[in-house]
Amino acid sequence: MSGRTAGIGFAMAGVVALSVSGRGLAVTSPAMAATTHYTLTLGPDAVQRYAGINDNGDIIGVGQQAGAQNGEGFVLKAGTTTPVFLSTAADPGNTRQFTTPHAINAHGVVAGDVFPAGSANIRRATRWPAAGATGVDLGVDPDQPFFDVEATGINDTGLIAGRTVDPADKVTAWTVSGSAVTRLPSLPGGLQARALAVNNTGLVVGSSAISASAVSASAWQNGQVRNLGTLPGGDFAEADAVNSAGVAVGVSNTTPSGDGIGLHAVKFSGGTVTDLNIPGTSTLANATATAINDSGVIVGALPNGGAYVYRNGVATDLNTLIPAGSGYHIVNATGVNDKGAIVGVARKGFGGRTFGVLLTPAA
Repeated sequence: MSGRTAGIGFAMAGVVALSVSGRGLAVTSPAMAATTHYTLTLGPDAVQRYAGINDNGDIIGVGQQAGAQNGEGFVLKAGTTTPVFLSTAADPGNTRQFTTPHAINAHGVVAGDVFPAGSANIRRATRWPAAGATGVDLGVDPDQPFFDVEATGINDTGLIAGRTVDPADKVTAWTVSGSAVTRLPSLPGGLQARALAVNNTGLVVGSSAISASAVSASAWQNGQVRNLGTLPGGDFAEADAVNSAGVAVGVSNTTPSGDGIGLHAVKFSGGTVTDLNIPGTSTLANATATAINDSGVIVGALPNGGAYVYRNGVATDLNTLIPAGSGYHIVNATGVNDKGAIVGVARKGFGGRTFGVLLTPAA
């Protein structure tokens, strides 16, 4: 599963693992005897943020290698401490272009985008067959000024989902299988659609306009679009991740305010939009749900600048589940795999650089 965060920063040497100390508020439910605690592992020197993790433990993110600019995508293979930066034929050393990985499947294939060196407002959807392999343009939509083409999700069969923003700011959704591009329809009443994730059954989720002023979370399967809905009273919802059972998570507002204001973390399942009721969510403070695994564990960002894990109807601040005295504050959780490992972004102290962090369930 994957998600999106922001953050830049400077290097910290090495990979540091901190043992769990039992710190944290124990939240219980009939289905869960005690809250899971986590060891905390800091990313390597060049890492600025983690964006996702597959079931093998391979991590994607963004960082900075020596002699290059910020904003370089990488893969950190499970059990290693050296990020493998994502290159293309036009920039083999990946020292001039900007690359962003958005998803990685179980085979280590990465989908994302490249902002080529010297380009004028062109972002190209790209597939990297493996860590260290040269990225290949997906060939979606013509390469011309002011096009913004982004690959947002990939499943284990290699089906890639994405979206294009054209020069007139129209957003269209698509999938790519091999070299075949399939355009995804918008919901009735709307002319724009955005695909953001895809599961192993080929179910694609994202959002679609339903009028000139309203956007609803959406799902596509076999070329057919379905409205996933919004919370009551809302005019914006978006599904950002989906698991193998077809349960999606994302955001919705509850009053007509548009994208980015008063967002609630939600789950889309069985035709129902469920508010996760993340503490602190308000018309001025957003909560997000960025990833979900096949066990239904959800992660995302808290309204107060923290991050949470959601199990059995209960959201728990991840900062209460990591070792006491670590000095690090998790500001977003961006991915969770089926083994329960969580990746995200942390800060140390106030302001300053960000760190990629891996949270591993403690024995």
